[in-house]
Amino acid sequence: MLVFAVVLAVALLLTPEAAEPRRISGVAAAQPAVKTTPPPPAPAPAPEPAALPAGVPVTEAGAGTWRVVPGTGQDIGTGEKVLTYTVEIEDGVDLPSFDHDVDTILADPRGWTGLGAVTFRRVGDSDTDRAPDVRISLTSPGTARRPDLCGFSIPFDSSCRLSREHRIVVNLARWLRGAHSYDGDLAGYRAYAINHELGHALGHGHVGCPASGAPAPVMMQQTFGLSNTYLANLNRAEPGAAAKVRPDGAVCRPNPWVAGPH
Repeated sequence: MLVFAVVLAVALLLTPEAAEPRRISGVAAAQPAVKTTPPPPAPAPAPEPAALPAGVPVTEAGAGTWRVVPGTGQDIGTGEKVLTYTVEIEDGVDLPSFDHDVDTILADPRGWTGLGAVTFRRVGDSDTDRAPDVRISLTSPGTARRPDLCGFSIPFDSSCRLSREHRIVVNLARWLRGAHSYDGDLAGYRAYAINHELGHALGHGHVGCPASGAPAPVMMQQTFGLSNTYLANLNRAEPGAAAKVRPDGAVCRPNPWVAGPH
């Protein structure tokens, strides 16, 4: 036993490194950073086709009465049927350029006069012995929504034509902001709005898109959209209106004119 202990002691003295823990020299390498690519942002939802686009502030409601903008002009067109009109603005609404824009749209040969059947004649309130055939009336959206005017059963701002008083209610919000179907083309939309409502005054009703990719007929409800299926579904809020447009999937392109190049 004594001999074994002596041998062990001698072995330890001869190999001191064996009694120490092993050390590993060197510098630890930095681990490469893992780059992660963030997921792309979700696309913004498409706007509701019939919704009013964002834009400039709009007078929400006026007085509910209209003032005639003074002015007359030369006859527009050569048709045998003469349609007299006044340009009116709701009290509480201020847009001095409205009457000039209306006159310019009516004078364009791509409008109703281009068909050769009608002549437009602007008159003042006291220029004739009878009321004008049409009162083109710029109207605040709050007033236009009244049940006795355009109503709001389809909950989107629109213009309309009323047989009583021979009034065309031109919605101020649409006049200033247009429609998604016109994608920012405000001049084109304004021409459409006037031509569409005058079409009603001339006895024309709503129609649908004749074929995908075709220019929309001016009597299509382009304010609300360019798809027959969308319009047919939207019009279910109006009794009998859905039957006027077949939900056949046809989608037109915007068009503000009646005649001439589109």
